[in-house]
Amino acid sequence: MASIFKGLLAAGALCVSLATAQAGEVRLLAFGGATNVPIWIAQEKGLLEKEGVKLVFDLTNGSVPQFRDFYAGKYDVISTALDNIVAYGEGQSDVPLPGTYDMFAFAGVHGGMNSLMVRPEIKSYADVKGKVVAVDALKSGYGIVLYQILKDKGGLELDRDYKAISVGNTDKRVEAMKDNKAVAAIIGSPNDMAVEREGFRLMADAAQELGAYQGSVLVTRRGFAQTNEADLVALTRAMIAAQEMIFTDKALTLSVMKKNLKGLTDADAEKLYMRMTSPGGFTRRAEMDMKGVATVLRIRETYGEPIKKMGPVSRYVDLSIYDKALGKK
Repeated sequence: MASIFKGLLAAGALCVSLATAQAGEVRLLAFGGATNVPIWIAQEKGLLEKEGVKLVFDLTNGSVPQFRDFYAGKYDVISTALDNIVAYGEGQSDVPLPGTYDMFAFAGVHGGMNSLMVRPEIKSYADVKGKVVAVDALKSGYGIVLYQILKDKGGLELDRDYKAISVGNTDKRVEAMKDNKAVAAIIGSPNDMAVEREGFRLMADAAQELGAYQGSVLVTRRGFAQTNEADLVALTRAMIAAQEMIFTDKALTLSVMKKNLKGLTDADAEKLYMRMTSPGGFTRRAEMDMKGVATVLRIRETYGEPIKKMGPVSRYVDLSIYDKALGKK
């Protein structure tokens, strides 16, 4: 059986663009996997070209290198967990960034599309006690989602009942579990399906456990937005159209998934499509789930260090670009 993990790498190798963006060019850095389906649809259907956008699209191997590259000016937009930008904005991230915080989310992507996966010998939440879990970053992203689920479902507290190690993106979390360095991790789709076939166990669907949750978002910097607003509005229009096509054109979406997620079986493609179009999946028209934003802030108030009150929401989310893409004044 073809390895889906090799397929994810084939979908786009990590590459750092050092050149300054040209007019009409937007450099975007994202994680691998199904989160990129709207981007692939936009490329497939020529939606970016229609809007006059030349997209330079690369993949990262973790949130820490992603934000370092973003803040170094190598990329103009990132697709990342909303919690990440809140963590950096509040000084609660794994590593500090130099300069003034000026990033904000301007469009929604999805509610997570993540599963809590465990090694085969883990039969219950109690079995996680005294062991190690793997996360991307210790203090942000879907790591805190894992901590919250373990607390809600198993009464387990981080650093009291279990430890966490930071390893990076989904592929690296899978590797950590296979190497028995960790017994549990949040794994994105479709990798979760692949490891389940290999004997790992699905403990929880993150979206079902948390309810409304704003997972991945499109993020830019205020300085870039001020001088490149037209390009961002054009990109957002293309993504709004592409994200809506996920719901209105199943055949196109399945075709794009199979083309870009090598090794994806027909059965997994159908299962993944259902997840993508269900609560916790992609938001229609790239909308921001404001109830989901509130959930992110609530969980961050629990796990962020130093502990502080989050907000206001306008510190992390600005929908003016999105509204202009929709033709609103």
